[in-house]
Amino acid sequence: MDRDTPRALTPEEAKARLRAAAQSASPRVWISQHKWGILAVALAGGFLAGRTRVPIMARAIMMQQLTPLLLSALSQKRSN
Repeated sequence: MDRDTPRALTPEEAKARLRAAAQSASPRVWISQHKWGILAVALAGGFLAGRTRVPIMARAIMMQQLTPLLLSALSQKRSN
């Protein structure tokens, strides 16, 4: 346990800790902490999609899924 005091938390304190934990577990926080890894995966996926013999629709679907991640990583870099 990571509590400092041996006493039980009040309901307000418990709610505050739960909200803080929920905010730190959101996908936005994870993406902002791992933006270069996401960018690398998106680029590798793009190269793999381009080099393999994938039908046109499959490439379009893959790029449709990877483009938001790429744009998110790039926009985070520019804002920092």
